Amino acid sequence: MSKESAPARYHPVHVVLHWLIAIMVIGAFAIGMTFLDSTPNTAPEKVTYLQYHAVWGQVLALLLLARLITRFVFKRPAPADAGSPLLNFASKAVHFLLYVGMFLMLFSGANMSMQAGLMNVFAGQGSLPQDFRVFPARGLHGITFSMLFILVLLHFGAAMYHQFIRKDNLLSRMWFGKR
Repeated sequence: MSKESAPARYHPVHVVLHWLIAIMVIGAFAIGMTFLDSTPNTAPEKVTYLQYHAVWGQVLALLLLARLITRFVFKRPAPADAGSPLLNFASKAVHFLLYVGMFLMLFSGANMSMQAGLMNVFAGQGSLPQDFRVFPARGLHGITFSMLFILVLLHFGAAMYHQFIRKDNLLSRMWFGKR
């Protein structure tokens, strides 16, 4: 895409999906790290927390799919310049890995749900396992969480670098305004 035909900002649909996904990912982290990790599987509220987490993940999956589709439907701004070929490469890699990480989290979470029979538990036809770590998908979910958490921090750090050190107003591209 040539720079002349590229808009200055992302399409409003991109903007809405970007910020919704950001909120949803942070929310999924919060639910997992606070309610799920600290609540024993024998506690009755654990099933409710797992249901919230599962529905949250399903909504996130739909938003992520919509985000990917819109990447090919609407024009995007030209790639940002971080001032260094290495940083420009890192930017592309982090963005790609954010998508990979989110899909791995969703895949491993859904897989763990199936392995643990959570749909039956949610329907009142069974009980939670004593320990989710017996399921192979739990290991992938945990490792992917760590990777995704670091990638989110890198993404946020890069946005702050552009906004406050480079002062190139890069954040305005992912907000509403004249395109």
